[in-house]
Amino acid sequence: MPFEYKREPLEEYEMEQLRKNCKSFDEELVVNVLLETGLRVSELARLREDNCSWQRSCITLIGKGNKRRVIPMSNTTRFYLSAIFKDQPKIHLASRTIQKYVQNVAERARIKKKVSPHVLRHTFAVCYLHRGGNLRALQSILGHSSISTTDVYLNYSGERVIQDFQRTWEHTTNSTESRLESPTIKPQANMSEVQKPEIQRVDAVESKVLEVKSETTLLNFIDRG
Repeated sequence: MPFEYKREPLEEYEMEQLRKNCKSFDEELVVNVLLETGLRVSELARLREDNCSWQRSCITLIGKGNKRRVIPMSNTTRFYLSAIFKDQPKIHLASRTIQKYVQNVAERARIKKKVSPHVLRHTFAVCYLHRGGNLRALQSILGHSSISTTDVYLNYSGERVIQDFQRTWEHTTNSTESRLESPTIKPQANMSEVQKPEIQRVDAVESKVLEVKSETTLLNFIDRG
């Protein structure tokens, strides 16, 4: 029985729709940072400038289970966090407010799936692996104590399976087809072309036999005369 996500992650086009339908800076901040970091809603609500290392481009925080973890900052995350922390030392958004922002933007984007901050966390995880990220590194980023918890993100959606196939298999197939267009071994001629010289030789022999028979018949006729 195929694995089914309890919270189905978004596809790439749905992520783009979500980003396009933000109407305020706070909505942009919430949507983009959650999609780019995989933070839990409570972690984003508690985030402070002290958690950011601008030189190392990472976020360091104490997450679930009092575990310290390091989360890399993408350029997008860096942009939004540096902008918000320019005038204030922490994010002044409650967890419920963050959840409401995500729901409102999802409704505007007309995404039919259930969308929540935790869905965006799942989306980050699946995208990270789909783009070639390491499973162990993802475990560390998300703060999972067991690799089996992270392992569920290897179960791609149908669309991602197709994309992965086209990127890997079709690339190999195209290379093979290009080789077939200019083969190093020329195909053999068809049988009629192969047998043509032999047929010509047989015709010549039969013609010679007829010629000899004709001469013999003529000589016999002269001898009887």
